[in-house]
Amino acid sequence: MNRLDIGDLRAFDDFLRDRCVAIRSRLRDALSGRKLTLASARRSRVLLPMVGVYTPGWQALPACSWEFVELVTDQGLTATGEWPIRLDSPAIDALGRIAANPGTNLLDDEFEVPLFMAWWDLVGQVLEMPLHRLWADLFEVGFDPPGEVPLAAYSWPRFADAEGRDAVTFETWPAFAAGQYAEGYRTLKLSMTSYEPEDYVDLIRRIREAVPRDAEIRVDTHGTWNFSEARRILPALEPFNLSYIEQPINALLPGRFYPSGAGPANGGATGYQHAYYFRKLQELRGHTTIPFSCHWWTPPIVQPRGAHPMSNRWTFDWDLIARYDPVDIAVPDIGLGVFGLWRLLQMARFMGLHVTLHSNFELGLQSRFRAMMFSALGYYPEVGGIYLGTTPRLCMAMDTEYNQVRDDVLVGGKLPMRDGHIALGNTPGHGLGLDPERLEQYRYTEDRVRPHRDFAMRLYDNYVLDRPRRRTMAGWPKRPGTARDTRRTYPYDLTSILGIDTAQDVDVRLNT
Repeated sequence: MNRLDIGDLRAFDDFLRDRCVAIRSRLRDALSGRKLTLASARRSRVLLPMVGVYTPGWQALPACSWEFVELVTDQGLTATGEWPIRLDSPAIDALGRIAANPGTNLLDDEFEVPLFMAWWDLVGQVLEMPLHRLWADLFEVGFDPPGEVPLAAYSWPRFADAEGRDAVTFETWPAFAAGQYAEGYRTLKLSMTSYEPEDYVDLIRRIREAVPRDAEIRVDTHGTWNFSEARRILPALEPFNLSYIEQPINALLPGRFYPSGAGPANGGATGYQHAYYFRKLQELRGHTTIPFSCHWWTPPIVQPRGAHPMSNRWTFDWDLIARYDPVDIAVPDIGLGVFGLWRLLQMARFMGLHVTLHSNFELGLQSRFRAMMFSALGYYPEVGGIYLGTTPRLCMAMDTEYNQVRDDVLVGGKLPMRDGHIALGNTPGHGLGLDPERLEQYRYTEDRVRPHRDFAMRLYDNYVLDRPRRRTMAGWPKRPGTARDTRRTYPYDLTSILGIDTAQDVDVRLNT
């Protein structure tokens, strides 16, 4: 296979690394002489109902969990951070170190990584700037970042909740999509994993007919199509003007195929076969004009063993980049942190990739925080006229799953999505705080978990879709009757939210 000369990419990343060092130095200078000390740290785990039942990746979760930390300082400022499901060990360890050392300066950058959103919230408040404007200033983007960010409204088939509300079925999905457009969303993201692959040709056709032509439609198969299925189906989807298809195929071996603690020979701890997967993805790309995105090519990176993903110590996987060109759109997660995400997005644009941000498992605080990162680090301004320079029209609407959550614990409740956009506000930091009454209303307790767990187990024990599959996931003809899926794959073990003990493959990693 021919290898590309990528010396320009390596040189550009050297430049980006140097810029990160200089920007971090500027931030330290800005914070020099300032000190915030901890008066108290409040932890709150909540359980919030979903709209219908959360089902991507063959889940069945009528409610989901998040944990928050509020850092109350002796100087009168309070900062807030949000974690999916539970607080992670780096955050717990950091809070322990702070508690054991009274007088610790919370603005020390050793806390940037473990306390992430809360740390940046403090920094923004101390420097009296909303985070998107602070980052735009630090990274010298040269323009005032947008005050709102367009969203791609995620949807998938949904079981009705325990009260029989809010199901989304094969028949009703087009009307549901039309309702999302009527709410102001101009980009719709369709999670397509549950039905037979061929059924999606008819479904996308009906959704396209139900929404105006200016609606962008993107599709995520989560790797549930094999190569031959995708090669057969993609040409049939060409007439429907899809903006892109995410993860159209899967060529991964789950972690259970490898010895404990060991990954594939060419993958380390990433849990997938680099070369084969990207070779097949590039081959498939030649069979269609529909653009591709992929979690692992954003572009691909290699994290040092033991390094936190936000440490910005990673390198690009130059070997893969020199060999393959498999995608059109970079869709990273925010798990690389502010500096790592900026570096990745700059390289993606340098390579001519479209850019957006992947949805995370999130409530309103993280939704706004992500949008602030995209506004400052991924957007670039419109320029009129004919010119040579930055490739035009590469920014795409940001994915969101926030539309699938029924409520929130923020002051004022769930953030409004006006005309399909999320507003960033003008308050220093991320500008959001928690409502004590809502925290109590949705506090995570066994008594509140139990009815959701019982309802979820009834669904898991008889996982019957409104349009039953005609083949098993193994590919054999499926016998009539009920279905019991014994193994599911998703990047996170979400069943632990409700205390459900099920087998689930979780070695599929996002590019963090």
